[in-house]
This record gives sequence, C-alpha cells and structure tokens, in this order.
Amino acid sequence: MKYYKIYHRFRYITPCASKLLLLFLITISSSLYAASYVPKSDQSVVAKWTVPKPAQQPKIFIAQLLKDASKPGLASRYYGRASALLKPLLAASPDDLELQFYSATVLQHYHQFAQAQLLLSQILQRQPNHVSAWLMKANIHMVQGELNAAKQACFQVLGQSSLLISSACVLEVNAEQGYVAQSYQQLKNIVKSAGAIPVDQHLWLKQILADLAQRLQLPQQAIKHLSGYSLEQVPVSYLALWADIHLAQQQGEIVLNKLGPIVLASDSFDDALLLRLALAEQLSNSSNNLWEQRLTQRVDIRLQRNDTAHAADIARYYLDIVPNAFKARYWAEINWQQAKMVADMQLLERVKSAQYATENKNATENKTST
Repeated sequence: MKYYKIYHRFRYITPCASKLLLLFLITISSSLYAASYVPKSDQSVVAKWTVPKPAQQPKIFIAQLLKDASKPGLASRYYGRASALLKPLLAASPDDLELQFYSATVLQHYHQFAQAQLLLSQILQRQPNHVSAWLMKANIHMVQGELNAAKQACFQVLGQSSLLISSACVLEVNAEQGYVAQSYQQLKNIVKSAGAIPVDQHLWLKQILADLAQRLQLPQQAIKHLSGYSLEQVPVSYLALWADIHLAQQQGEIVLNKLGPIVLASDSFDDALLLRLALAEQLSNSSNNLWEQRLTQRVDIRLQRNDTAHAADIARYYLDIVPNAFKARYWAEINWQQAKMVADMQLLERVKSAQYATENKNATENKTST
C-alpha cells in the first residue's frame, strides 16, 4: 500500500461509529428528554448541550444522563452519576428491563463487556424483540472481534426495526471482515434511498460512512459525510473522527482552530480530543504545546489509576506524542485484550514496528560505542 508518510502515522482511527451507536440506542430506548439550556450571559460557556434536570421519574433522568454523556467533557461525570443512581434502583427492582439496559450501557462504556453481555442476554430472554439490546450485543461482539456473533445479533433486528438500521449493523460488521468498499457503496445506496431519517440515526449512519470512506483513502468524501452538522452540537466520537480525517491530510491548523474552542468550552477535557489536539500541534509546528501539556496531565492521572479503559489513548500518547516504544507496546497490548477491531490491530502493529525500530537503533548504537 502506498500511504503518504503523515497519513500512515494517523491511520489508526478509534471505532467511533460504534461509540456513537450508544447515543442512538439510548435515544430509541427513551423519547423523553429534559429542556435545553442556553446561556443567558456572554460570559457563560457557549455549549448548548441538554442539561439533565432532576426528574420525578429517575429512569428518565438516567436516560438523559447517558444520552448527554456523549457530548464533550461530560462522559466521566455523567456516566459516574448514572452508575450511582442505577445501583439502588436495581437493588429495589432487579428485573426492570429498562434499568438493566441502562446498566449494560454503563458497563460497556467502562469496557466491562462480559457483565454487559450477561445483562443483555437476560433482557433478551424476557424480551426477544428488544432492538436496542440486540444492537448493543452486536456492537460488543464486534469490538471484541467476534464478528460472526456480531452479524448474527444484527440479523435478529431484521423484521423488528427498520431495514436501514439492521442493514447498517450488518454492513459495519462486513467492513470489519474486510469488505470495506462493498459495505461503503451499499450503505451509501441504502441511506440515499431511505428518505427522511431521524437525526440520531442520521448521525450514526453518516459517521459510519465517513469512517469507511477514510479507510478507502477518500478523505474528501469522508469530510463531506460529516459536513451536515455543526461541530458544536455533535458527540465526542464524531469530533474525534472529524479530527482524524483532517490530521491525515496534514491539516493541523484546521483541527486547532475548530476543535480547540469546542474543547475549551466543555466542562472537562476528553482524552480522545486532547490527543487529536496534541497531534495537531505537532503538525502545525506550534511553539505552544498547550494541548500536549494538558494531555500529559491527563495521562498521568490515568497511569496513577491504572485506567485500562483508556489504554488505546495512552498507547497512542507514547507512540506519537512522547515516544516510548516499550510503554506504547504495554498499553497497546492491554487495549488488544479488550478490543479487537481492525483499528486496534493497526495500533498494535504500529507499536510493534516502533519497538522493533527502537531495539535495532539501540543495538546499532551499542556496536558503534564498542
């Protein structure tokens, strides 16, 4: 394969469309949401995310927390709060299917896949036509490299939901099996002929299309797929993929200028976005390494906590930001234990190559010195 050097460097892309699927699943599981908050003062943070309000029905509140957790700066706090609220509710009503599904969503976020799958299986035993449970089951199987099982879960959605949803599920798995070009063309045709599509579904589908276009080295088409929505109003996974596409085109300034203000306006910093901004600084030859410093602080916290849920981001930090091939290999191996998508395999291959190059360099230097 002939990649430009800088493109090859950023080829690893987080499986963002799978993460965006969580937002879509929560949306179709609950249609009740809190009111949107718009800052009154021009001194306020300009981020028009929906702010959860205390609800008389706690399940509605939890659904809102999980939906809004996809927005920049909110994941850690909102998933934590949802988890804390779920514990007593599940203790009081352990057979509540809605609570079980929300709990599985939280478990998936923290990469506790076995526990999430167990809950999903319990849900499906009692409600075999639970579309969201089947889609999440497919997503977890796909992340873990269990592609045949993922496809079987997608097939279970046929006849229970729209053909668009089930087809997108199957085609995303097909792409992981190597049929990227075919999946891309088929999904484009399906979306084009689908007519009006609800916003959350449309976001999910457009992100899958953009990811597939990027894999096919079609950056202009990839950007076009993501151009229909304001970056200030999309989830973290969408922003990360948008940044990856521009970074692959050596467009670091665009990433800094557009993504930087969004991250600064958020409640806290997301690892994935800090990583992209630090990479953009490198591309732009910026003398100000503000984003690298913030990313380093975040990585230090992850290391102190032995936070394996962010293993891929830590591996990329040691691969691209503060090169240390051995530490990169350590964290890439941890990530591989949890996630086995094509992107995870590519990350592991990159760190192995980096470690091999480091070992050869050290061996050469030792010979020269003797």
